[in-house]
Amino acid sequence: MKTHRSVLIVDDNKLAAGLLCEFLEISGHSVRVAYSGAMALEIAQADVHDAFIVDIMLPDMNGYVLAAALREANPRARVIALSGLPSNLARDGQGLFDAWMEKPVKLDVLERLLMAS
Repeated sequence: MKTHRSVLIVDDNKLAAGLLCEFLEISGHSVRVAYSGAMALEIAQADVHDAFIVDIMLPDMNGYVLAAALREANPRARVIALSGLPSNLARDGQGLFDAWMEKPVKLDVLERLLMAS
């Protein structure tokens, strides 16, 4: 079983993205960070990732549009939504997301989601 994942965090909040990146790196994962949807798409085209953690509210596109593009480019990757909205208030993700995490992130839950097959 693979013990680490290649993860792309997409969040325009640089402090939150940096802290999440630091936690995942300490946990043994290989992590990249993008601060916009366009930046995420550029990184995703250059490298294969096991998982994407996608903020729903980005400055240049919403997380639903981004998740669809990431899923199309890498259908085997896990796509995890990250939002201040509770999942029961979120717009239907139409199967775009494998999981929905509310901010603030529960790190133990995120780790379990990343390690799920």
